[in-house]
Amino acid sequence: MTLRRMLPHFVRTALVLATSCAGPEINTTPEFDGESPSVYVAKVKNILVGLAPTDAEVSAVVADPTALAGLIDTWMATPEYQQKMMVFFELAFQQTQITTANFIDIAPPNGLGAGRSLPLLVQNARESFARTVLGMNGASKPFTSSFETKQLMMTPALMLLYAWFESHQANDAAAITDLFQKANVGKMITLETAAGPIPLADSLDPTSPNYMHFYNVDVALQAGYPDPLCNNVDPIQVNATAVNMFDILYGVIPAHKVGTSSCAIRGGTGAGQQLVASDFTDWKLVTIRPPNGTEAVTRFYDLSSLRTKSELVLETPRIGFLTPAFFANWPTNASNQMRVTVNQALIVATGAQIDGTDGTTPGTTPGLDAEHAAPATACFGCHQLLDPTRSILSSTYSWYYNQQTDTSLVQQPGLFAFQKVVQPMSTIADFAHLLATHPLVPQAWAQKLCYYANSAPCDPSDPVFQKIVTDFANGNQWNQLVRDLLASPITTNATKTKTYVTNSEVIAVSRRDHLCAQLDHRLGFVDICQLDAINQTGGKTALAQIITGMPSDGYGRGGVIPVLPNEPTLFYRAGLENICATISAMVVDGKTNPKQPNQKVWVSTDPTTAINEFVSIVIGLTSSDERTAPVLDALTSHFNDAVTGGATKTDALRSTFVAACLSPSFIGIGM
Repeated sequence: MTLRRMLPHFVRTALVLATSCAGPEINTTPEFDGESPSVYVAKVKNILVGLAPTDAEVSAVVADPTALAGLIDTWMATPEYQQKMMVFFELAFQQTQITTANFIDIAPPNGLGAGRSLPLLVQNARESFARTVLGMNGASKPFTSSFETKQLMMTPALMLLYAWFESHQANDAAAITDLFQKANVGKMITLETAAGPIPLADSLDPTSPNYMHFYNVDVALQAGYPDPLCNNVDPIQVNATAVNMFDILYGVIPAHKVGTSSCAIRGGTGAGQQLVASDFTDWKLVTIRPPNGTEAVTRFYDLSSLRTKSELVLETPRIGFLTPAFFANWPTNASNQMRVTVNQALIVATGAQIDGTDGTTPGTTPGLDAEHAAPATACFGCHQLLDPTRSILSSTYSWYYNQQTDTSLVQQPGLFAFQKVVQPMSTIADFAHLLATHPLVPQAWAQKLCYYANSAPCDPSDPVFQKIVTDFANGNQWNQLVRDLLASPITTNATKTKTYVTNSEVIAVSRRDHLCAQLDHRLGFVDICQLDAINQTGGKTALAQIITGMPSDGYGRGGVIPVLPNEPTLFYRAGLENICATISAMVVDGKTNPKQPNQKVWVSTDPTTAINEFVSIVIGLTSSDERTAPVLDALTSHFNDAVTGGATKTDALRSTFVAACLSPSFIGIGM
């Protein structure tokens, strides 16, 4: 009997689980019925680490409700918390929602090229600032100091990218200044196979006869060019440009000439790549600073140095969350002229945007667009704040986020004018400082955490929320905010709050990152959703392809709150059923998978143990929970009915797992 033929059993079980696991029914005027520790301990632990509660944890909070804060501290010390917070920070600081294609907008004309490992580089870019914030939190540094930091967690590959941007400068008109080419006028780069391997150190050593000679096994495999003169040429030579050197380091064979024949770029197999796997995984704290006097900037191609040093010398300022990942997410152009960029930066820091409702009136309006300079124009109210504030960005960066070379823009003073704060700015560091010290920051970040924990905003007038915000403003410690908010009745619903009166209790679908964390952490998988680019080699599995279509927390242009789909649509439900069915084949009588050495496996010859653990691990109910017995009975009946109906024990237990996997407490955030 297939899982589809077991549908009647599944429906009956689902009804029992929905009744047993669901919280209070939501209506427009609900009577308040405070949640018990068995409910809110599970909710808080799931949000923080994606794991189910233990009997001991629930019992501790039953005996002393204040014990929850201590449990939160314990959970925050785990790797699972670090993983979930890294995703949160990627999203909240708007470093994500990017692919290699997005870099075309900040690295004209062709972006990052065709290297096979570029998805790993883009992932490094997405993770860098989130890892930086996590490191600062771990060191108990003030949370807002991350807005101004000139130190970032980086890999050698990411250091290379930052330094490459310095050598491949694009001005406002997309004209390229190639500093690498200027330093190597008349030189060529040689790629070869037949002469044998060349140590990278020799390729990069100006005193070596093999300087600018690189070994690439793909050179000997070049065939299929339309022009036969391009085929099987070894060695080949290419112009010494920053783009060509970048491509070569990633194993790409750049466009080149053989005699008078033009031979197109080849992506290659990746076997000729000069970067190694550890260049994308060795994270370290890197200080980014300007040159001292006539000091040279960091050579982007000097991999040996990048692997050992913890410093980048760059002319282009790189500060706080204004990273290439942020800029790739929010590109600008000659028409927009940094307006989107500054608006998104304000949203990140303060949770507010320039939308015409801000009553701030600046005394002067440097950088104000002439078309909107007249107070009578409809757009003046926004532009009198937007244009002066963005002027510091346009005086610092070109429209491609390299150094600004237009002297009229470089000399344009900046004026921060937003939400009652009006201050002059001379440098991009001034802008970062004003963001970090803006009075809206504490409430904004407390509110971002509200959305993360409850899929809804906290009521700003709620006295509980106001105290949490005040304490965060005074302490400026992220983990303190997490502990205070998640231990509060705003999250637990243990007692009635004004936020509850405003929102009722929101129970939302478990979005992609929450769901994947639960699958990994509860069932012992390693990135079963293949969210890590390292695990996407060879293509995505069917499960991972389904996951990409599931809703996730993210920010749209001009959106001050994350996009949080809450409803269990038919598409969401169908995706979940397919995900749970796929997982069931792995965890019930599943085969050994060397890529998943710690995955949980239950055997159909011992259904009692399996079903008990479906309840405790998957559904997340402890033995003392009054809901446990009816849920256990429902799953046991489901299994027995399926076997009686002709299903094999394997299919029956897999169907039982799917029923548990689709239970409200597993697929919902807020139970």
